[in-house]
Amino acid sequence: MPVYQTHEAYLREAIESVLKQTYPDFEFLIINDSPQDDWGLQQIVASYNDDRIIWIPCKVNSGIATASNIGINLAQGTFIAMMDHDDVCIPTRFEQQVKFLKKNPEFGFIGGQADAFYPDGSSVRLNYLISSTIDELKHSFFDTVPFLNPSVMFRKSALNTLRYNSDYKVCADYDLFARLVFAKNIRATNLPEVILRYRFHDANTSFNQYLIAEQETNEIQHWILQHNNALSKTLR
Repeated sequence: MPVYQTHEAYLREAIESVLKQTYPDFEFLIINDSPQDDWGLQQIVASYNDDRIIWIPCKVNSGIATASNIGINLAQGTFIAMMDHDDVCIPTRFEQQVKFLKKNPEFGFIGGQADAFYPDGSSVRLNYLISSTIDELKHSFFDTVPFLNPSVMFRKSALNTLRYNSDYKVCADYDLFARLVFAKNIRATNLPEVILRYRFHDANTSFNQYLIAEQETNEIQHWILQHNNALSKTLR
């Protein structure tokens, strides 16, 4: 779980939702990508006094993609669950995802549904595709991002050497999912149950961020089309 200038109340909610998982056998890597806040954030994390927590300080702020990669590189488990510093896991999230991946070894990663909630207490359901075939999954990449990154659990062997591309400022998750599915032909889907509460903030995403996201999405979809065309020619 990368953290960056995280509000204490949000950070505590996120941490506690992980520590209260019904599946208890995990290591909890917290990567501090906010070195200027290292002492304060570390004191918050240390207050939980849980041996499963591993605090990883970064010397410089490098962004969420790089921080996530540090966590992946250091992870020792068979499965790697992604998590954001201000979201909330449903208590059975890990249990459900581990059970699915153990039962379905042909799947490389699994996401789930989410409830997005606002500061005023209102919420909205975020629905993600439950794909039945690899072709259905591939088609979904042209409709929307088919997975919510902080809901995803990867099989470490499926990731292999693939990591988030830090050149993408907004769509590093979309890029990684695409490379797993299109370059590695990894199967994936989403659980039908809500496994995450996703926090929306008061601050609206800037217009500049929308432009960056659009540009990066177009670039990734262009790569997908090129890769599929090249693969089709090879198979002829």
